[in-house]
Amino acid sequence: KTIINEKAMCFIMLEKQLPYKYKVYDVIKKDILCGSYSPGDVLNERALSGQMGISRTPIREALQMLAQDGWVQLETYKGAVVREYDLRYLQEISRIRMALEVCAIEDAAANITNNDIAELEEIQNKQTGMIQALKQQGLESFDVLAFIFLDRSFHCHIYDLSHNRELIHLLRNYYDLFQLMGTQAVMNTVERKTETLQEHQMILDTLKRRDIPAAVQAMRTHMEITEKNMRSHMRQKRSPTG
Repeated sequence: KTIINEKAMCFIMLEKQLPYKYKVYDVIKKDILCGSYSPGDVLNERALSGQMGISRTPIREALQMLAQDGWVQLETYKGAVVREYDLRYLQEISRIRMALEVCAIEDAAANITNNDIAELEEIQNKQTGMIQALKQQGLESFDVLAFIFLDRSFHCHIYDLSHNRELIHLLRNYYDLFQLMGTQAVMNTVERKTETLQEHQMILDTLKRRDIPAAVQAMRTHMEITEKNMRSHMRQKRSPTG
């Protein structure tokens, strides 16, 4: 009997009218975002073709699309390689995120309702439950993708509450990159996951009080600590002893 792996199963359920290259693009990008592929990893067409149970043509097309969008680099002898980001780029992106997140929460704090707070609390409670389970059961049973999705939902909910359409558009365009850098840097430790929830709780508490200056400061602190951890992670990874 032929054993069909998880990636191949994704394609069995495809709608026939959707070109395979777009689905391949989504699968590989998701794997990059959740850390299944690390910066510098080579994405081999033949191996991916075997894993997904499809021909190499849509794989090649998807890798070209990923290169165009900046997720991989096409190198002469290696092929497609997951892009590495330097510290300068990290600092530039972090400054952009800081400005956008602070603007979003300033507007959100002025618009937020009790129902909105309840929705944010629900996200917070789900993530807290996941951390408690992680501490008891270990990483083996931890659903990284679910945790990242909830983290993204928390921030995106605040974006939506800003009611600023252009701001929301900018943040959503950047968020995949924010997620990638955060995942690579901080989501692989229990300590940083726990700290993230503590920072989210501080943000939530200020929103409950409708305290706009405190909400802005809480978000600023969250962004500063996130950047600090990402910078530390990148330096440690590049250190000869790291």
